[in-house]
Amino acid sequence: MHRLYVQQKVLSLRGRFAVSDEAGNPVYEVEGSLLRIPKQFTIRDREGRERARVWKQPIAWLARFHLEMDGVEVATIQQKLAFLRHRYEVHGPGLSVEGNLWDMNFSITKDGVPVGRVDKKWSLRDRYAIEVADPRDELLVLALVLTIDHVKAAQQAAAASARS
Repeated sequence: MHRLYVQQKVLSLRGRFAVSDEAGNPVYEVEGSLLRIPKQFTIRDREGRERARVWKQPIAWLARFHLEMDGVEVATIQQKLAFLRHRYEVHGPGLSVEGNLWDMNFSITKDGVPVGRVDKKWSLRDRYAIEVADPRDELLVLALVLTIDHVKAAQQAAAASARS
């Protein structure tokens, strides 16, 4: 397994941050939309090519997020009704996510085979260590982890605005 590291800039309005390899070299750049509807973020490779995009379905009773890789939708994350806690389901061909999504400590399987896992380290700036079993699944694992984090952040922002 090899690792990717995400050092997220918490105070960045646009949500721009880099994803690095084990040697600290930038591998991907992630940028969120500020004023775009629907809300989305993109993942670009070293050459600046868009490799993945996540966007929120603008009209839905429960939140639904779509994950596209190289222009093809590969997964959706759907909020489910749950009492006193947040619950989401990941839908995609052969994909399964198990563990604690809320604390960002979970594993990802594809057709029953582990392809990656995430372990979030807490500090002033959020930091993720993402382990990927097969380099061919690197973008999928990264995009799923960032989508789940995006869903969580959107839920927290909605809850904060409801309290105001």
